Amino acid sequence: MHLMKPNPKISARVTTVFLILFHTITSLDNRLAAQEIIYARSGDGIGFAIMLFLGGLMMFYLGLKKIQRDRLIANMPTSKIRSMAMGLVELYGKIRAHKETITAPFSGKECVYCRVSVGEWRGSGKRRHLRMHRQREKGVLFNLEDDTGKVLIDARGADLTNLKRDVSIKLHQGGEMTDRLKDYCEKHNIEWKSTIGHRSMEFEETFIEPGEDLYIMGTAQHSPHSDKSDEHIGHKKIMIGYAQGQRMFYISDKSEKELLNKSASKSAFMVFGGIGLSALGLFMILSQFK
Repeated sequence: MHLMKPNPKISARVTTVFLILFHTITSLDNRLAAQEIIYARSGDGIGFAIMLFLGGLMMFYLGLKKIQRDRLIANMPTSKIRSMAMGLVELYGKIRAHKETITAPFSGKECVYCRVSVGEWRGSGKRRHLRMHRQREKGVLFNLEDDTGKVLIDARGADLTNLKRDVSIKLHQGGEMTDRLKDYCEKHNIEWKSTIGHRSMEFEETFIEPGEDLYIMGTAQHSPHSDKSDEHIGHKKIMIGYAQGQRMFYISDKSEKELLNKSASKSAFMVFGGIGLSALGLFMILSQFK
């Protein structure tokens, strides 16, 4: 049995398509998992074809999950805080600080929630990849308020896919690095120095500020953080936060209409792109045995 040698030109083109399609997956906070597949050895013949096939299946699955989520969002009525029931709810309101705030490390902004990541770009060409040094989230309780009342929110563990990244900094070797970034790296033992200044680094920061309008879909549940001062609200023992096994905990700074309009084309792209990618991978697998 003779195995066909992969065509380098075809492999290069497929790799390019693969990278573009997986950019969608990285927007779902699966960045590390996606890159493990993306940077598989593209000249590895059958191994690359299998990775291509599995990557397509992953995209197809995530696309279907997005469609399922969008249908749930579209069919769920937006509740007023005073009249919301226990269980899955959809709310829209303005953020108010509860008792305290925190400071976002890269921007210095006052916020109630912050998620940061620090990565280093390594390799070159097709082998260039982002190695994550640190991914952390920190938050304090805050209130979501509408014209009927307010409810406690704990944003930790939420899906923030459609919450804009307020800080995204890519630093190439020799560029200028701010004191805030240096201090953060040194505080958390992240090596950033190189012989020509600093390494190629990427910093991302997403934060939620008091005064922002937020769309939240999550589970209303009994709160362990009840406060006597909230008795007049009528929901002093209720909060929305992450719970093991819950159907959805989703936070966005976009309205429901904006969210669904943006998501529809991306979901279709992932479903059909995943089918195409898997078909191409399957074709390459079968062609190896001709």
